Amino acid sequence: MIELSFIIINYNTKNITADCINSININKTLTNINYEIILVDNDSTDGSIKYFTENKYENVIFIKNKKNEGFGKANNIGVKNSTGKYMVLLNSDTIVDQTDFKLLIGEISNDESIGVLSAKILNKDKSIQSIGFDFPSIENEVKLNLLFWNFNFIKKFRYKNYKNKGLFRTEWVSGCFMIIRKLDYKEVGGFDEDIFMYAEDVDLCYRLYKKNKYSFVMDETSIYHLHGQSGNKKRIKLNQLLQRKENYYYVIRKNNILSPFNLFLIKLTYIFNAIVVVTGKKLKNITG
Repeated sequence: MIELSFIIINYNTKNITADCINSININKTLTNINYEIILVDNDSTDGSIKYFTENKYENVIFIKNKKNEGFGKANNIGVKNSTGKYMVLLNSDTIVDQTDFKLLIGEISNDESIGVLSAKILNKDKSIQSIGFDFPSIENEVKLNLLFWNFNFIKKFRYKNYKNKGLFRTEWVSGCFMIIRKLDYKEVGGFDEDIFMYAEDVDLCYRLYKKNKYSFVMDETSIYHLHGQSGNKKRIKLNQLLQRKENYYYVIRKNNILSPFNLFLIKLTYIFNAIVVVTGKKLKNITG
């Protein structure tokens, strides 16, 4: 009987996806846990399909989509083809060889109120990347957009003296690493397939929250998320930043999280944030 199904979406990330799979297969806490890895490829063009077809990885079921279906739909396809009791939704740019899955499965199996369970998410340099987030609100958006709460240089101060708390409840967790019962995932319909990428994690956690299934973090174990390892951030444009946020606003409207006026206010705070970021990048490029 399969207990864990790891769902990984690959799109032109052959090498880091291979590293992610290897990090699962060498994890010692999985020694006595039956698991499978569902690898869904979104029509990659970097040689991924040939590579993962020819290289038979242990416990891997390889699914090839005929087009790029987006992150949410690809995860839904992976879950549909899985047989485990618990789903581990895992970004391809994560490393989990030191993650204590025995601890995490013990926590979620003992508490029916846990809808989604995550761990402490670390950057490559072992600094904290995330330990859960708050749902959209005026107060939260002011911290994020006007005080730059989620920028690495701020987080280094925020988490400088952080001490583990064990299992604790938060409002939503990053989609880079989620453990969720397959039954709960299916109960709320999985990821919203109208969201191609970004903010699908906020939406899923909120819909579970409405069903009295809450998001938790167990910070006594961790994963590495190599976030931002690809792409040219130096040339980021204002319209790109603004476009990325549209799914977030869609989630707010869809779930009636904020009034239209408050949504308008938080859009203004983000526009300010984006202008500062783009201006800062331009100045850095000129002086650097």
